[in-house]
Amino acid sequence: MKRFIAPAILAALLLTACAHVDYVGRSYSPTSHVDLFFDEHEVRESYDVMGQVIASANDLVSAEKLQAKIMQKAQDKGADAVVITGMDRYKSGESTTYNESTKERRRRTETSGSSTTTNMNEKEIRALFLKYRSR
Repeated sequence: MKRFIAPAILAALLLTACAHVDYVGRSYSPTSHVDLFFDEHEVRESYDVMGQVIASANDLVSAEKLQAKIMQKAQDKGADAVVITGMDRYKSGESTTYNESTKERRRRTETSGSSTTTNMNEKEIRALFLKYRSR
């Protein structure tokens, strides 16, 4: 039984470590290169905003991995550039585990218990997808 517990815990961690990328906007033919900016004023070419994306994940996923997912989505949607507009961390909930044990002692019963509460934190990166007008 114990040898099944470790793989189950590992699988649960991997499933909860997934990043979610939600995109709304127009799509074009996929691109092979996407420029990355952190301020719209850095973009030197004229462009149209083709859409917005929000990438989110729990704290097990690094911000770098979220950024890579955004860049891949931008290539898939045909963007020429991505402008990262913000990043937030927030508490998305909490998980409480309670353990209890009971011992029988002659005519008495002793019950003891303990609980552990863990905060669940999420991070979110927001970005714009741009399409250059000159291409």
